[in-house]
Amino acid sequence: MNDFSIDSNTGFQSVRFSKPLLLVGNPTSQTGKAAKRIELAREIMHQKGISHEFRSTLPNGETVRMVRDAIDSDGFDTIVYMGGDGTFYEVATGICTSTQPERIRLGMLPSGTANDQGKSFGISSEDRALPENIDVILNGHNESLDVGEVTALDVDGRVISTDFFFDSLGWGLSAAILAFRNRELQMVKKMPLWREMYRDQAVYVRAAVHELALHWATRDRFAAEIEVDGWVHQFEKLSDIVVSNTTVYAGEWIIDPHCSASDGMIELAPFSGMRDWMSKLIVHHKKNLITEEMLNKIGVSHTPNLKGKEFRIHLLRPSVDKRLPSQRDGEEFVGADDYYIRVLPRLLTVIVPKNFHWI
Repeated sequence: MNDFSIDSNTGFQSVRFSKPLLLVGNPTSQTGKAAKRIELAREIMHQKGISHEFRSTLPNGETVRMVRDAIDSDGFDTIVYMGGDGTFYEVATGICTSTQPERIRLGMLPSGTANDQGKSFGISSEDRALPENIDVILNGHNESLDVGEVTALDVDGRVISTDFFFDSLGWGLSAAILAFRNRELQMVKKMPLWREMYRDQAVYVRAAVHELALHWATRDRFAAEIEVDGWVHQFEKLSDIVVSNTTVYAGEWIIDPHCSASDGMIELAPFSGMRDWMSKLIVHHKKNLITEEMLNKIGVSHTPNLKGKEFRIHLLRPSVDKRLPSQRDGEEFVGADDYYIRVLPRLLTVIVPKNFHWI
């Protein structure tokens, strides 16, 4: 249990943790900038009386095991990640695969470019927001978060891979952009000057332009049969499928303004044709004032989104042998023809601002 105390200067009720929390981050990322940010975070935590231990992320997916062992063997009950969406994924997966995920709280000190999880709860990744984000952890307001589980199946129905996702899944164009970006990042890592000039959003923008141009030039399409909670939907000439488990998708778009982090549902957006893309990009942008009804009045409409607890997706590409590119939480995922997705309701507990709003 945590203890509460009243700050004599502010009168605000805050948490005093009964045991140290665990801070997890990668001090070698962002060419050393992350190490300075971690050092600053630890200094602020010490000033605020937050007892903690720091452990660095590990390569080859070993961070998941490290976090799980910290919970099951070392008794930590509050884990704070510091980094991008990839670090969030590894730390959250470590929590979800522990013996008692329901007793663990996850604090967020995001520093990545996308930061979909943080933005969904009004938590900024800007350097200047670091003291405020640590106050959020100190104040200790909990919010449940649904977790998605995806299983890739081969043509005979055998399991190829099963994994969690916390942000999104994607097939088609969005996953192709991600794959191209990853190849570009690996290339520029070998060139120090380019590495500093050509990173993060710049790489993503170039990848998006490249794949969009290639896609619309070749008109690469696919079909899908998607079963949602027992109801079957058929789609043809798709360019993309996006499954979202957060309020904010890709930093700027809200696929379903009525969704919540703990409603036991996930949203699926199919994209078909340039008009479909443009309509959804306009309507679902978080700062947009144009409604879908307004676009419908001038003859612009888009394919309706789907929402449910269980999805079965069968992908069809009759004219192409290779499988569609796929992504999971911003990382390339295994290619397959069939996927089964289910929601694990409120499996994860995150520490967020008390009256949060997406940013």
